[in-house]
Amino acid sequence: MATYPRKPRAAFLNWCRVHDNVFSEHAAQLGLSDEEAKAFKTATLIAKNRLLEQRAAQEAALVATQRVKAVFGYLEKTAGNTVRTIRAFAEMSNDPNAVYAIAQIPPPADPSPQRPPVRPSDLSVQLNPTAGTLALRWKATNPVGTSGTSYIIRRRLPGQAEFAFIGVAGKKSFVDDTLVAGTKSAQYTVQGQRADLAGPVSPIFAVHFGKLPSGERTARVTTRTVDAAVVAPRNAQTPAPIGGLQTV
Repeated sequence: MATYPRKPRAAFLNWCRVHDNVFSEHAAQLGLSDEEAKAFKTATLIAKNRLLEQRAAQEAALVATQRVKAVFGYLEKTAGNTVRTIRAFAEMSNDPNAVYAIAQIPPPADPSPQRPPVRPSDLSVQLNPTAGTLALRWKATNPVGTSGTSYIIRRRLPGQAEFAFIGVAGKKSFVDDTLVAGTKSAQYTVQGQRADLAGPVSPIFAVHFGKLPSGERTARVTTRTVDAAVVAPRNAQTPAPIGGLQTV
């Protein structure tokens, strides 16, 4: 066990402050000269004062940092308002580029064309045997900066030639509550839509219903490649050939 704590500094300083009087009062009994005891007491006092100075400087630095942060926040807001005013004036003038040149700020860039939604993938399902509903979830990582994507869900049941629209979702999940009891399988596709931009159709997600030994109903998903014409009733009369089956 150490004679005195080296870390943290506050604990070490506290030990020294407790012992400086002991060493001074009992110097002769401890084999210390008056100069040695005095030197220890002086060193303890100096360390205490320097620590107090450090803490005061840290608090002052914290206050200064908060002040700088606040003033720069105000400066950013003011700069934004100023630039917006100049841009508005420039767009109303006969020669906007001349205004931007005087202000030494770039004119607004032409907006880049919006990219269509990505192709949904990785469908997962959760069956509610009591309610007879099927909750669908899928993945779709759309381009950064885009918003307002909705998803069109289509379904084809056994014996049906075409996929039929069954709903639209504003998020990457949907509950199909129109399945008829006793349905053995159902095929789904999901397609992203943003304004007038339609994304590619997902693979065909085939959901197969079954029963566990306990009698509980289950659902599992397989996926197949799909041609967009398969899921658009206005473009197809019969299903197009489908690629190989892959369990997911």
